[in-house]
Amino acid sequence: MPAPVCVFDLDHTLVNSPLDLRGVARDMEAFVRGRGVPLPVREQRWSAPELFDLVRREAAHLAAEVLAIPQAHERQAMEHATLEPHAAETLTAVRALGFATALWTNNDRVVADTVLARFDLLPHLDLIVTRDDVERLKPDPDGLRVVRARWPLAPRIVVVGDSWVDGAAANAAGVPFIHYGGNNAEMDRRGVTAAARIASLRDLAALLDSNA
Repeated sequence: MPAPVCVFDLDHTLVNSPLDLRGVARDMEAFVRGRGVPLPVREQRWSAPELFDLVRREAAHLAAEVLAIPQAHERQAMEHATLEPHAAETLTAVRALGFATALWTNNDRVVADTVLARFDLLPHLDLIVTRDDVERLKPDPDGLRVVRARWPLAPRIVVVGDSWVDGAAANAAGVPFIHYGGNNAEMDRRGVTAAARIASLRDLAALLDSNA
C-alpha cells in the first residue's frame, strides 16, 4: 500500500534561525518601490514570496536582483541556525508510523542542504523541495505538485509548518495543515485554516497516529 506523506517546513519548524521574513519583505518592498514598480494598495502587508511573484509578472528584468535580497538574508541566517527541539526524534517517530517525509521550503537548495546536513537531518527525509524546484513559492501550493509527482498514489498528505504561507499553501491544495507554534493572529488575518495546532513537535506523531 502506498505510504502517506508528511511534509515539513524548514525555518522555525525543523530548524530555528534568525531569518526575519518581515525584514526580508521590507527590504524587497523598498527595492521594488525604488525601481518604480507599482504595488497595488491592500490591507495585508506584502510577503517576500508575493513580492517576488509580482516582480516576475510585472518587471521580470528585476527578478534576479530582487531574489538576491532574500538569498543574502538566508545565507546569513543559516550560519546561526539551531535545531528545533525534538526535530530529529519527531522525524524518526513519523517515519516509524509508516509516513514518507518531505521538506518543502522557500529557501534555495544551498541553504536547505547546508542546514539539513549540519544537523544530520538528510537521512530522515525522503524528498527535499526548495525554491529551485518550483514555479511559484508558498503561499502558492506548487511545491505539493512536486510532492505528488514523487508519491502519486499517496493516500494522505499533511503539511506541518509555523507560518501563514505554509497554511495557505496547504489550504489551497486541499490538504490538512498542522500549525506548529507560530502566530495564530496572523493565521486568522490571512484566513488560514489549521486542522490542528501543536506547541511541541513531540506531539506530532501521536496526532498523526490518532488520525490514521
